[in-house]
Amino acid sequence: MNLRRVVTAQDLGLAVRAARHAKGLDQAELAERCGVTRMTISRLERGESVNAATAVTALSECGYELLAAPKFSKVSVR
Repeated sequence: MNLRRVVTAQDLGLAVRAARHAKGLDQAELAERCGVTRMTISRLERGESVNAATAVTALSECGYELLAAPKFSKVSVR
């Protein structure tokens, strides 16, 4: 997964799903690593309401981090 612009909860869910797939994890494995249920990961990936800490942890467990930048800015990652 490369850089991905996230502006909605659905975008975040798709980013988590892509990161999970890139890491080769299924929802149950990611849920265990995050200390939540598989259903919580499923809700996150569908863009439904979950704890923000869960989303950050899920991305981190997949080897990604969340960055915040001003809207419409150009971002460079080294």
